[in-house]
Amino acid sequence: MPTATMVVSSARFDQGLSYGDFLAGATVNRDKFEQNYGNPVLTEEDLLFFRKVSELPNGLRKLLAIAEAWCGDVYRELPTAVRIAESAGIDLRIFLRDENPDIMDEFLSNNGKSRAIPVFVFYTADTKYITHFTERSASAHAGVALAMEQAKTKLNLPASASFGNLPDSERQVFLQEVISRIEPYADQWRRDAVKEIRQLLATALHLPDAA
Repeated sequence: MPTATMVVSSARFDQGLSYGDFLAGATVNRDKFEQNYGNPVLTEEDLLFFRKVSELPNGLRKLLAIAEAWCGDVYRELPTAVRIAESAGIDLRIFLRDENPDIMDEFLSNNGKSRAIPVFVFYTADTKYITHFTERSASAHAGVALAMEQAKTKLNLPASASFGNLPDSERQVFLQEVISRIEPYADQWRRDAVKEIRQLLATALHLPDAA
């Protein structure tokens, strides 16, 4: 885990996309982004927490998101990050993963093997690293893993099957089956992600409120 800003300087941060520009360039899933933005999961307690964090000396002033519009975890979680930024006056900038590999490589997951997104990186006003959140909540990780196993069983796919190694026709069927299984849990996973983000920030900033 990084302990200081490396690739992302204040000047580089300013080059990121606004949420409006990100949506304008999205060729897929705009309806899902709009739906999740229009259905916020943040409570008043959550909003108060983020406002307080943004008011601290050396507190949260900037939020960098690494994202791509085609990613289900992104269209589920990014609208919440946008709501957090808007409510607390935090400067949010979005960087496309595939166009910014140097930034992505600072925040790899799975022991440096995975370029999982979204990544939300939290900075002070002078772009000093605070902490970051990657991809999805623990509950979502468990739920996605279960949905994939159930989908493989239903579709008679081998245990080794993944989105990356199936032929396109089978991959699309597999993807739709997994999506149908996880959609009922999306809002709970969004709430769980907020709790984890609060915990990360509270720990990094030595706050008593860890959600």
